Amino acid sequence: MKMNNCQSAVKIFFVFLTALFAASAQAQRAKLAIVIDDVGYHPKEDAAIYGMPKEISVAIIPSAPYAQQRNNQAVAQGRDILIHMPMQPVSNIKMEEGGLSVGMSPQEVAQRVQFAKSIVKNAIGMNNHMGSAATADVPLMTALMQELHRYHLFFLDSRTIGKSVAGKIAKEHGVQSLDRHIFLDDSDVLADVQRQFQLALQYAQKHGVAIVIGHPRKNTVAVLQAGLAHLPENIQLVSMGSLWRNEKIVPPKPFILLFSDLSAPTNRAPYEAVPLLRGVPR
Repeated sequence: MKMNNCQSAVKIFFVFLTALFAASAQAQRAKLAIVIDDVGYHPKEDAAIYGMPKEISVAIIPSAPYAQQRNNQAVAQGRDILIHMPMQPVSNIKMEEGGLSVGMSPQEVAQRVQFAKSIVKNAIGMNNHMGSAATADVPLMTALMQELHRYHLFFLDSRTIGKSVAGKIAKEHGVQSLDRHIFLDDSDVLADVQRQFQLALQYAQKHGVAIVIGHPRKNTVAVLQAGLAHLPENIQLVSMGSLWRNEKIVPPKPFILLFSDLSAPTNRAPYEAVPLLRGVPR
């Protein structure tokens, strides 16, 4: 009997060590977060995005014709949502309605953020649509970050210009800011999108996290479907909310399932039976 108890204890010990090492390896996996911009315009392309894993976050333009529907659809799927806020670029490209421009008063910024949030009701963050001029402007970013702090939203800087001050101003106002690392589809050529996806994997493996921005396009969807089905074991797809909350990667099985149902060999009757506890001495 003692020998059986010993063997059982040794077996449990080695199972525990195996689980411990597996959990450690799991916790060291790199994180890949993907945001799809420009959602809300084209039902067919949007449907392809919403048919992908819910860890892929969507950035919805408030003025898009299907903005509210896409917000509701994402909520039903448990998918993270960002407000894809139009912002003034350096070039003369026309912005969508409701965007933010350099020179706006704090009151105007507040009104436009409030409107955007009323459309994309369940957003947990915001990122910039264009915005090379806007994100480099201190007064505009100050007014914006004050509003994001009020709504408890984080800011994802798409980094459309190298001299962006968004992250610096966000920190000053208690707003968490994240930066885009890789653009997936600046070029819509299939080979280019495939190359950018591989670059994103390499970036994640090197730095621990890669934030990728793409768009609802045919080749982008094809590359993501193929790539995510064969992710390297040391990379895990995560949502933007997971990064925002700085969540740890959870091992696939809780430790409690790895232990034997047998009572510990040191238990000696009589003992008090307590739910979920075995062998509590009197």
